[in-house]
Amino acid sequence: MFVFKVNLMLASIIVRPPAAHSEQPTAPKAGDEQQAVNSCASLKSCHEYKHDAPCQCNSKCSQHDNCCPDFAVVCQASQQVPLSHTWEDSSLNSPSDAPLLTFYMYRAQSDSNYPPFNSNTGSLGGVLWYLHNEIVPYCYTTPTGGQFGYRRYKKTRILRYKVTMKATAPLYQKGMHFGARMAFDAGKNTGAFGMTKGYESYGYVVGCNILGHGPYPTCPSDQGDKEHFCPIMYGKHAAWYSLPGQCPSQGYTSKDSSCKKDEPGGYCTGTPTGTGSCTWTYENAGEVDLDWLVGIKPSFKSYYDFCKHGCLEYAKFDRHYRDKGKCGITFWNNQRHGEANQLRIQRLDQAFKQKYPDLPSDKELPAPPCDFDKAKFYDGI
Repeated sequence: MFVFKVNLMLASIIVRPPAAHSEQPTAPKAGDEQQAVNSCASLKSCHEYKHDAPCQCNSKCSQHDNCCPDFAVVCQASQQVPLSHTWEDSSLNSPSDAPLLTFYMYRAQSDSNYPPFNSNTGSLGGVLWYLHNEIVPYCYTTPTGGQFGYRRYKKTRILRYKVTMKATAPLYQKGMHFGARMAFDAGKNTGAFGMTKGYESYGYVVGCNILGHGPYPTCPSDQGDKEHFCPIMYGKHAAWYSLPGQCPSQGYTSKDSSCKKDEPGGYCTGTPTGTGSCTWTYENAGEVDLDWLVGIKPSFKSYYDFCKHGCLEYAKFDRHYRDKGKCGITFWNNQRHGEANQLRIQRLDQAFKQKYPDLPSDKELPAPPCDFDKAKFYDGI
């Protein structure tokens, strides 16, 4: 145990993202003309597919992972304009007495840029567990195949958001700041505990769940035993969140203007008031490159090069390398070792602090407890 701990701590000293590493991914270097059209501002196509364009700016680009770098700024943010909405429960039409809560959320992301509307995020422990269990055991874009030389779903980085939220009156009166953590699939609310209810009664509140307590992941469970993820050892506060945007009942390709009006979501551009349609806002607070974090770079030229050499970040099922990495990558070793997981959390927090020294660390801006109570939340709705 002592040797493992020393090796992991030494890795945190030796493997560092270079100071000059760009915060946003750059456009492919194919000449000035090519770079000029790798932009939604140049394409002027927020609502249509451009057949010959190197990237896209319509509502399907997030689903196909081919959004232009400025999609979030030029197209999607402008489409998320708060709409007036009148609730049947009059308390949802007025600001609540709940306190404002400000803290960081994290999201594993590909090179595509789009805002976190109708998406799931996590705490430091939550996003690391997601990567550990579902993303890094593969050198293909899907568990059953897909493109070789990528992590699952082409994840390349961890984004950090500074989120400010405020519970609505009906939720706060039940003693909670968070509602049920809804699962979003391609921008669509697919529910929690088998139900999509909640927004009608409490407004578009931010949801949370503690990992292991359900709806997913749940421990103990048959799935947990099959996939070897129970018990979850990322700390008792490791959490996932849900951030409802406009029209959460529909996927990215089906969010029409009528749905956005009827389902305004909880995002608002100013300080959240705690009305049913103004419960959260966010600021971008940086990103960390996964290849540099775990030590793939500078040892390998790219993730494809890493995979081509027969390497793997974390062997989840390989009986010879199970529960550790290949080719000298030790970042993910010992998934069920609580101390090792806490060191991983510290290393990620330190990586953000090193890259953004003027911003508070996660330890300096701690998340509030996930106080969602399933029995109280679903009582009477």
